[in-house]
Amino acid sequence: MQAGFRIRPRYLILFFILTFFVLGGVYLSQQTKLTTIADEKVQLQSQLDALKVEEERLERMLEYMRTTDYMIQYAREKLGYVFDDDWKFYDDTANAKPTPKYAETPTPAPALTTPLPTPSPSPAPLPITPPDVVVIPIVPG
Repeated sequence: MQAGFRIRPRYLILFFILTFFVLGGVYLSQQTKLTTIADEKVQLQSQLDALKVEEERLERMLEYMRTTDYMIQYAREKLGYVFDDDWKFYDDTANAKPTPKYAETPTPAPALTTPLPTPSPSPAPLPITPPDVVVIPIVPG
């Protein structure tokens, strides 16, 4: 009798098969997670690009707001200031009276009954030849 622990070949094969399936499941899980992370990275990168464009637009706006041209534009548009040689136009649409519209002629209501169909013309009756007259057909030729 031998003393010790003996591993049977079928248990060894079963161990390798189970290990293969477990590692395959872990691999598929990791691949799914990596795909999700890559998609999220692409989405976040596009958001970052959009925010960089917005930041650059705002920086240009700030630079323009520091110029004299902007100060003049702001004074004209928001505060109503004008130069001596400028023309000022006032919007008087709030006090304007609306022009009256003429009433359109109403469309006549459709007839409640349907008109009777007109009879189609019947073909003219063929002339009746007397019995003592002989008709000779003419054949073109």
